[in-house]
Amino acid sequence: MNPINMSGNLPPLVPHVFDDIYRAAIAQVLDEGSPNSLIGAHQFCGSERDRTAGSRFAALRLPEIPSEDRVVVANGTQSILSMLLHSLVGKGGCLAIEALSYPTMRQFADIFAFRLSAIPMDSEGIEPEAFESMCRKDAPSAYYALPTLQNPTTAIMSMERRQAVAEICRRYNVAIIEDDIYSLLPRDIPPPLSSFAPELSWYILGTAKSMAAALKVAYLVAPKAEDVPKLFWPGVRATYWMCAPINAAVASRLIEGDGATCIIDAVRTETRERQALIAACFTGADLRTMPECLHVWLHLPEERPAEKFVELVGSLGVNISPSATYAFGNRTPPNAIRFGTGTARDRATFQRGLDTIIQAYNC
Repeated sequence: MNPINMSGNLPPLVPHVFDDIYRAAIAQVLDEGSPNSLIGAHQFCGSERDRTAGSRFAALRLPEIPSEDRVVVANGTQSILSMLLHSLVGKGGCLAIEALSYPTMRQFADIFAFRLSAIPMDSEGIEPEAFESMCRKDAPSAYYALPTLQNPTTAIMSMERRQAVAEICRRYNVAIIEDDIYSLLPRDIPPPLSSFAPELSWYILGTAKSMAAALKVAYLVAPKAEDVPKLFWPGVRATYWMCAPINAAVASRLIEGDGATCIIDAVRTETRERQALIAACFTGADLRTMPECLHVWLHLPEERPAEKFVELVGSLGVNISPSATYAFGNRTPPNAIRFGTGTARDRATFQRGLDTIIQAYNC
């Protein structure tokens, strides 16, 4: 039997809702005009319709609908990050990053030859005093921010913390690259960090964590319209950042109707069901998550080193990740592991994986 993959944090599959909505959206797109005209040429930053839809999608989180000339439609969040990091940080530059964060940022740093400066964290995310000290010392060009359901710790910055961090960025002229990809599932959360310093902020909202992992459509809102052509078309062309027109058109159709909302609601419901199973299984554990989170951050007793625990769980047929996977800087990472709630194909498979983690935890 193949191992159960719980190391990722993808949204759960919801075919009972997704399939019919997605089929209908594709059919509508194909019926609206010539397929050859749609995909016969690049759309670069996205058609006017796609950028307008992206504005509406971003407005699910931003305090107002951004103008479509500030929006870029791209082939997923990673494509946007590759363009921003190359241009805003670049060779020899410095990127501020949380001490525990998205592991792929290491690869970006290697590819584009920039430095990473890790910021100490508390239960809300980066510590403002430590961030300001780092800004004085390392002069970062940009800060990669995951202020909502932070990966991997699940931290959520308070309104006050976001205001403080935004003011530091303004004081030291640090661009904010905000990856808000986990924000559409929870309710009653603070507005994006970008809303507190919009003139410095490059706001990213993708579909991969709220609708489907391989939908591969993400939207960037630039600080102002004239910034878009400087960093994107007609800028660096030898990349994969442009979204396939058919993908962008289908995503636009989902956003224009109620399809996107229905899919997100279904993903939220399934995530809550799986989180309820976690809450029922773990009692007394030092565990951080919330009902709409796609991953869990579990601290282990000191006598149970994270790397050994991951090996044990792996030997039992389930893949999870140790804290070292996400660690940046020279500090020793906490003795913790992360596992996802959505990668298991169905709830029964998820329960088997969860039972295995519980079994190992209680050994």
